[in-house]
Amino acid sequence: MKYKHQLPGLLLAGLSIVGLSTFLPSAPALAEEGSTPAPSGDAAPSVPGAEAILSGGHGGPTPPAGGPGSTSKELSGQFAGGLLFEEIDDDYFVTIDLYNTLSIGPVSFGVWVPLRLRVKDNDPQNDGVFRSEDWDEVSDWARLFRFVEVNLGGETWRFRGRIGALDGESIGHGTILGGYYNAVDRNHYQSGLALSGAIKYGGAEMMLDNLLAPEIFGFRLHLRPTSFFTENRWANKLAIGLSMIGDVDAPLTLRWSDPDNDGGYAAEVTDEGNYRLESSDALLIYGVDVEYTLLQNKLIDLVPYIDLNFIGDVRTGVGFHAGVFFNLRLPTPVGPTLLTRLEYRAVGDGYAPRYVDSLYEAQRVMVGPDIFDPAANDRPLTKLEWLRTAETGANGILGELYFDFAGWIRVGGAYEDYSGDNNSALTLSLLLPKIKAVQLGAYYTNRGFDSMSDAFDLETALLRAFARVRAWGPIYLSATYTRTWVIDANDGNKYIAEGNWSVGLSMVFTY
Repeated sequence: MKYKHQLPGLLLAGLSIVGLSTFLPSAPALAEEGSTPAPSGDAAPSVPGAEAILSGGHGGPTPPAGGPGSTSKELSGQFAGGLLFEEIDDDYFVTIDLYNTLSIGPVSFGVWVPLRLRVKDNDPQNDGVFRSEDWDEVSDWARLFRFVEVNLGGETWRFRGRIGALDGESIGHGTILGGYYNAVDRNHYQSGLALSGAIKYGGAEMMLDNLLAPEIFGFRLHLRPTSFFTENRWANKLAIGLSMIGDVDAPLTLRWSDPDNDGGYAAEVTDEGNYRLESSDALLIYGVDVEYTLLQNKLIDLVPYIDLNFIGDVRTGVGFHAGVFFNLRLPTPVGPTLLTRLEYRAVGDGYAPRYVDSLYEAQRVMVGPDIFDPAANDRPLTKLEWLRTAETGANGILGELYFDFAGWIRVGGAYEDYSGDNNSALTLSLLLPKIKAVQLGAYYTNRGFDSMSDAFDLETALLRAFARVRAWGPIYLSATYTRTWVIDANDGNKYIAEGNWSVGLSMVFTY
């Protein structure tokens, strides 16, 4: 596995052309991106033809047994090409980006070719015109086929499969694994796998981070127990799930050295920019959950749930989650659809809610910019080392609020807060995807602050902003700005915040 020298957080390379949808969390499987569920009366999720209940955040109610499927054989797609000027790690590049998505009935796939040519090489010097970090590992070549996805379904069954980039995958309600991205580092690409399916009696979902070298996995089995002996729609609104999430090679300690013999320690890095591990260990998390759909009609969704999770590690951590998904659809042409979630959390020592989240690929190596081990020269901690040593027990809440104006404007965020110091987290997102003349997007997240005055401190936050403005016909002006955490080149013991940007032209053709 690759242990990143640069920890970019939620940085999806090529997002300026290919990834508009990733600014907002994904809805559950089979819910059309940005759509509002069709009126379904008071149908239970187990009833054939019932709509999946959308969620604005990471994780959601269990999708129904039946799915829409697709019998169409029509071909549709979009081709995009861009010529960009970028700053990456203090060097300057001219980048040619080519991307194509194609859908044939229930099957869709994307092809992506980024080619970066170095035009200014600042210290430290790099050999060659081409940016070698994009193609120096076998897994990097998988980015040429960014994803292949199939969605199938009938009145009483559904199936979804995806290979490639995983953009915000969740398991169950997302209390253990929620909003996971497997390709967060432009230097190290991974091609993962996500599968889900169901029949009227229950279903399963699973995820692997990397098909070539799998380490992070998630699995959930759910049953609708009353469906085995009754067709009563009220009884069959009950769903019970069992989950297991794991990281079979979680970094525990990095290898540190003092190359200058001055008492200043730095993490050892290979020539490919990967951290050297001193030790690692397997981590498994188990969960049981129950939910009941109290209400689902053309105006309101109401689904309460309870999750009880266990982290099986050196000390067994227990987490209790009790929440409710509440959606409100205003009956106007533009809505909006209001997607909300409120959750109470009781957390014991040795447990962390949503342990595998959007930032996990970075945090598993170093958990945060302000979290150090004072007993070891203030060296940054891996997430597993932090879990084993920190006093994590606390009570807290999670609140999510998203607005969807018929897909034209999507805006919202999530806020977490726990008892104790520096236990708050904020995530905000904005997307304007349908206006042809102007498309905008922004994603912001900050974790580990104490007061709202610190919530927008860019020194500890991750930020991605994007704009694309039509200049003439299919030609657009585009710009992106990303602010991420990186290891200080002069002090391998700490993070610094660094911004990267790109500007350029792009052409978009839909067919």
